[in-house]
Order: sequence, then structure tokens, then C-alpha cells
Amino acid sequence: MTAAISERPIQQEESKPRVPGRRISTVAEGAEAPTTLWGNRALIRLMVHRDFIGRYKGSLLGAFWPLINPIGHLILYTFLFSVVLKVKFGASDSTGNFALYLMAGLLPWSCLAESLSRSTTVILESPNLVKRVVFPLQILPVVLVISSLMSELVAFSILFVASVFALHTVHPTILFLPLIMVSQILFAGGLSCLLASLGVYIRDIRHIMALGLSAWMYATPIVYPATALPENLQFLIWINPMAGIVTDYRRVLLEGLAPNWPVYASYTAVAVIVWALGYGFFQKTKKSFADIM
Repeated sequence: MTAAISERPIQQEESKPRVPGRRISTVAEGAEAPTTLWGNRALIRLMVHRDFIGRYKGSLLGAFWPLINPIGHLILYTFLFSVVLKVKFGASDSTGNFALYLMAGLLPWSCLAESLSRSTTVILESPNLVKRVVFPLQILPVVLVISSLMSELVAFSILFVASVFALHTVHPTILFLPLIMVSQILFAGGLSCLLASLGVYIRDIRHIMALGLSAWMYATPIVYPATALPENLQFLIWINPMAGIVTDYRRVLLEGLAPNWPVYASYTAVAVIVWALGYGFFQKTKKSFADIM
């Protein structure tokens, strides 16, 4: 990522006047994010394009990997959980129905997992940007989230075509999907900013996240329906934002239902708070990156 950016002039981060003796709170820093990110939108667009293309440049299958990865996971999980373990979604026990529901859950999860796993080292992998250039470092985690979202949208085309053939219709509730994705992006962005900063101070964080993401995935109703959770564990739907996001993906794409609004309000509120805290924490800690690295 560093080498690619050095080819063009870097837009300097605008310094904002601070009131003497006044410390800006972490939440206030997070609230300033839209202005900062919008001011750097051209640089973000450039970096997203280079990151997305650069991940597959030189590989044998190139641009097909955003399609191959989700299809490979889909086949593996479908065989294991539908064919072997006989897990089913709804009244239908067909493998095709399971595959549709599984992919609707894998899409947002894969986007989140990729963003978080890469964010733990994004600052460490960009020492030139940290030490030698006046550069808006806070856009680096955001670039990863948007790049991962692009991969999700490519894979979404497969789900869309498959659902049209299987369901013989396009549910108008698909129009609610952007609302869900906004919450998903805020949640992923906040966590990515937090992990990007922690990755500088705690080098083991990437290994911890690898284990944590595996546990989190199976605590989220991706390979099984939310109704499969015992009654005493149903509260996980409310405290795990990804559980609500995955469930709402399935509702609007496959079931023709609007999002579960109370659940939507819950995970959206969590996403906004996580974004404000994560971005604010990054802004507070980035001043020490150069010294530590």
C-alpha cells in the first residue's frame, strides 16, 4: 500500500485550531470524522482502487478471486453443515435453500472479518506514511473497510442471480439493504480503527484476532438459523451486532421482510458508538505511532 501511494503527491491533513487548555474528547473526535474523511475522499478513492486491484495483481486467476473465495467457502460449509450435519433454514431442507441462506450470512461476515484481520497490521505495514509524510493516517483503516465492501458487492452479484433463479422473484425489500450496510460499515470501521491503533502497541493483537474471529463467527447465526439458539442464549442476537445484521440480510434478500426494526435500532446504535469510540481512539493515539515504530 505504501509503495503505491508514494507515486502521487499526498494531500496534507488539515490542522484544525484547538482551543488552548481544552482537550477534545474521544467521542468528539469521532464526530469530526465525516468532515475529515470527506475532505480526503479523492485520496481514499485512489487508495481503495489500488488496494483492491493490488490484492489480486500478478495472481494466476486475478480478478476472479473475489468470486472464487466466497464460492469456495460456500461449497465447504454447505457440504459440512447441510449434507453432513443436516442443518436447515426454515421449512425447506434442500441443500440449495441452505446455500442461499448461508451465503446471505457469509457476505457481511466475510467483509467484517477481512477488514478486522487486515487492520491489525495496516499501520505497521505503512512506516513511510507514519514517519516521513504528513498523511491522514485515519483513512488507512477506512480504506480497508471500503475495499472489503467492494469484494462483498462482487460476491453479492452471485447471491442475487442465484436467488432470482431459486425464488423466481426479486423482493422489493432489497431496497432496505443499504440501510443495513451503513450500520455494517460503521461497525466495521470503528473496530478497524481501534485494532489498527492497538496493533501498533500490542503486536500480538493479530494473533488474538485470528482466534477471536473464529469464535465470533460460530457465535453468530451464519451456518445455522438464529432460531436454533436455545432460549437462554437468544439474548446473543441483541448483544452481537453481527447476529442482527446477518439476520436482517436474510430477511430483506430472501424472505421479503423488512428488517427487524427493534434489532436494527439496537445494532445501529452500537455501530454508531463503536465508530465514534474507535475513530476517536485512533485519533488520540496516532501521535505516538512514529515514536513506537
